[in-house]
Amino acid sequence: MRQRGWLLGTMLAALAPMAAAASEPDQTQWRLNNFTWLKLVPAEAGASANAHPATLSDEALVAALGPVQAMVEGRSTPLFAKDELKGLTRPLREALAQAKPGDDLILLSTFKRGGGFMEMPVGLTARLFVADGALNLIVHDARLSFMDRYSADRTLPTWVYGSRSAASGAALAAPQATRRRADWLSFPLGAAPVQVADPIQAPALAPALAPAVTATPAPGKPTPAPDPATARDEAFYEAQAQRLRALKKLRDENLLSEAEYQEKREAILKTL
Repeated sequence: MRQRGWLLGTMLAALAPMAAAASEPDQTQWRLNNFTWLKLVPAEAGASANAHPATLSDEALVAALGPVQAMVEGRSTPLFAKDELKGLTRPLREALAQAKPGDDLILLSTFKRGGGFMEMPVGLTARLFVADGALNLIVHDARLSFMDRYSADRTLPTWVYGSRSAASGAALAAPQATRRRADWLSFPLGAAPVQVADPIQAPALAPALAPAVTATPAPGKPTPAPDPATARDEAFYEAQAQRLRALKKLRDENLLSEAEYQEKREAILKTL
């Protein structure tokens, strides 16, 4: 009973949404969950000054980054999952708007991209900045598997975010983006976006990045936008609950031994 109460308390604490702090003038970090964040850091040594601060809309960021494809295990797949990118646009917009000419933006985004309920989330690391009339994206890891090791002994990798001077093993492609290197894409600013039903799945012409358009708010109290960090955390913990229920069903049907069940159950609980 005591152990059950401790476990319930731990899970409830983990399920509590992380408060998303409002953007402040001197903010340098945007943390969505334990392993998804954006940070403003000094630009790489020798880099020219960036065109920061930059004002871009959420829609423009989705239009540019949504169609990006990466080669993963020999096949082309969207670099960002649809729901993943929706959660990243607000902090991306805020960070670019607050960046200084000597700042780069680094990104770690951890998401369960394969769709299987037993699948572990994997990481994506990248560097972003606006320069030479374009939004630049340099990816180091398109799919970084680290959760199994972290669940076992709490060991984390050394995060590397992409570099102007050293190419990574990532291979990217996107319509209307300039491919400066296999791991480095530049999205031109200023062109009007092409409307597509789903930018993540658009196979042909991807919209070029357009500047943000500031709309005049309607009178009355605005409806607060949903917090993407809360939605992501809730989705993650619901996925773990589904994994636990599936394991119990397999054990109850004698498809897993008690020892196998306890081992896999413990691995899932360690991710919480």
